[in-house]
Amino acid sequence: MSHSEDINQLKLILQGEKPSVVLNRILTTNPGLDKHDLASIFLEEFCLLDSKALPLIWHWKSIKSARGISDEQFDDSILVQMREAGYFV
Repeated sequence: MSHSEDINQLKLILQGEKPSVVLNRILTTNPGLDKHDLASIFLEEFCLLDSKALPLIWHWKSIKSARGISDEQFDDSILVQMREAGYFV
């Protein structure tokens, strides 16, 4: 998946898709991508967020992780931060 396709996937969050589902899809289609790269892409697209979003992504139990916060906890936390930043999610 190209960078522009990743960005298009992220926009699905604004349309109501769960962030964990979207980010796992990006990780699945980009085998070389790690969560640090994913966090950078996420903040690039959602530039109103501050750096507090980074540890959420880093510590989330994605498809590439054996441990971390659950999808539900991640979705709830990241959506709160997005709303506080002014995104309509």
